[in-house]
Amino acid sequence: MLSVFSYAFNAIAPILLLILLGYYLRIKEVFPLSFFKTVNRFAFHFCFPALMFVNLYSLDSIREIDIKLVAYLMTSLVIITIVGIILSQLITDVRNRKGVLIQAGFRSNFAIIGLPLSEGLLGPSGSALCATLQAPTVIYFNVVSVLALTIYSDDATFHVKKLLANVAKNPLIQGLCAGVIALIIRECIPCNADGSLVFSLSGTLPWLYTTLEYIARIATPVCLIMLGGQFNFSAVHGIRKELICGVCMRLILAPVLGFGMAFAAVHFGLLDLSPNAVGVMIAAYGSPIAVSSAVMAQEMHADDVLAGQIVVWTSLLSMITIFVMAVLFRSMGIL
Repeated sequence: MLSVFSYAFNAIAPILLLILLGYYLRIKEVFPLSFFKTVNRFAFHFCFPALMFVNLYSLDSIREIDIKLVAYLMTSLVIITIVGIILSQLITDVRNRKGVLIQAGFRSNFAIIGLPLSEGLLGPSGSALCATLQAPTVIYFNVVSVLALTIYSDDATFHVKKLLANVAKNPLIQGLCAGVIALIIRECIPCNADGSLVFSLSGTLPWLYTTLEYIARIATPVCLIMLGGQFNFSAVHGIRKELICGVCMRLILAPVLGFGMAFAAVHFGLLDLSPNAVGVMIAAYGSPIAVSSAVMAQEMHADDVLAGQIVVWTSLLSMITIFVMAVLFRSMGIL
């Protein structure tokens, strides 16, 4: 069990340390506040789209995706989202905080720490399964986040055309769509005698693919440092209620609902709950909120202070909740 905690700690501790580095740079006035916000914009428009594309393109085949598990996972995320929408109406009257709270309910850091966390819990087989589930879940996370943040923005006027435009123009969604299209096209490309593709980005255009990989690699560390640079402890006092509720929605409510529905599906014979599936669900339901959620909130004029605080505190407290889930499911013999 010590090894489980060690893997969880190794997956999450770098997030906290990079946030602390950004905070240190800010209080020492190494960079002005405007610098942190400018770099955040760079990461949102360039680094994260590259990360989304590379994550999808790195899959060996689109056929690797477990359709049955995907169907369950997506259904559970929709239900968690609906619960989050209801709770957001009850928790706060501030319009631009509602979308942030809805995000907190369903949007985990599955794209970034899902792989190392799944591998830490189950080894290579766990990370392999996790990789096949990232495409549909990350697309869902980003599309629904854009919808929630747009609907509950400070702009009192709401139009479907504007909402669709925001979805289409979102850099993360553009990166995901490009990755899906590239995967589909790759399935149609013939192979050489040795089994390698006649054309692939990584094989035929390595200079381009390597560049995308370089940009993708800096997405998370850059955003975490910039997030720490904008962190303001005094801001907690004005958003205490929403912050506590958002953290509880992400780290307690989402895992309880997700696994509760999973056990019900197993009972009715709708789902096979293998150890690999349990490990992936811990990563999907129990990991802290995605770092990009704070960047997206800032770009879409939601309450980015609340969004940033939720990232920091869920990253910190998820160390405890992930460990508790791992112990619980190991003791039940399903992990």
